[in-house]
Amino acid sequence: MAQTCGNLLVHLIFSTKQRKPLIRPEIRSNLFAYLGGIVRELGATALIINGTSNHVHMLIRTRPTHSVAAIARVVKANSSKMAS
Repeated sequence: MAQTCGNLLVHLIFSTKQRKPLIRPEIRSNLFAYLGGIVRELGATALIINGTSNHVHMLIRTRPTHSVAAIARVVKANSSKMAS
């Protein structure tokens, strides 16, 4: 019986709308923790999440069964809900 193993490291970078400085220092740690929770719910692992006032960097470990585009879509869609 054949078995396939995979381990993908993905570096996602996304910015705020119109690169406005919306990620204030007082919400930054909560935002990054929230993003880590979204990634965990997708069955992946957030290794590092960081950024500045207008963009976020995420290093994610995932399996080949997950589409990188789908992960990015879910993370971006749900992270914008936190700001609301």
